[in-house]
Amino acid sequence: MMKDIEKVKSLLMRSLKGRERMYSLLGRVYEKEVDKDLLSNLLNQREHLLKHKLIGDVDSNVEDGFEELYVYLNKLDSGKIDQALLELAVDYASLFLGVKYAREKKGIPHPSESVYLTGYLYQDERDQVLDMYVEEGLVKSPDFTEPEDHVALEMYFMAHLCRKAIKQLESGELENLKKTLYTQKKFLTEHILKWIPKLADDVIQNADTEFYKAFGKITRGFIRIEKEIIEKLIDYANLLIK
Repeated sequence: MMKDIEKVKSLLMRSLKGRERMYSLLGRVYEKEVDKDLLSNLLNQREHLLKHKLIGDVDSNVEDGFEELYVYLNKLDSGKIDQALLELAVDYASLFLGVKYAREKKGIPHPSESVYLTGYLYQDERDQVLDMYVEEGLVKSPDFTEPEDHVALEMYFMAHLCRKAIKQLESGELENLKKTLYTQKKFLTEHILKWIPKLADDVIQNADTEFYKAFGKITRGFIRIEKEIIEKLIDYANLLIK
């Protein structure tokens, strides 16, 4: 029995850590333009993208996305970094700052839940996610001027909940761990799953760089399996409590 419990804890920890890394990475990608630090880190880890699975269960879109990201990074060398950063900055502005949408009336609208679900900024969806942030004691940085239901903040919020769950698992706070997992499930079902898949499709369709096309696929595949994963994690937590 003791070995079974340790195995369950190990599975929980592995999944939580992998999901935290994934949500943190997606949050950073969608928060702002790619800078030299991010691109250098990805370049240094590009072999890792193919050899290591960040999460336990992988959707084919995640695998394809990381493989395409690997191919993109493999084409770069030190002499092309500045050019790549410029191309990525242009693509980011086109996709997420409304440049293409304003110019061509197509592409990605504002990357926030309110806009995707209602067509307008700062609607009930923004208020609802803000309430959940406040419950967790989180306040948006004044340096980030986008609304609270921006894709980056929703990704970062899930990363925060994963880190919280990791600490609770490490300290044996199993009832609190279960509550945190249910908070994750609530945020997924009531917010992320309602609009992020459409955003991911839009990124894939409208990106001009293989970098953002790859991350669109990674996002689509990751979010697609999240509902199933969180149900498994709740089941694992229940086994530990019993």
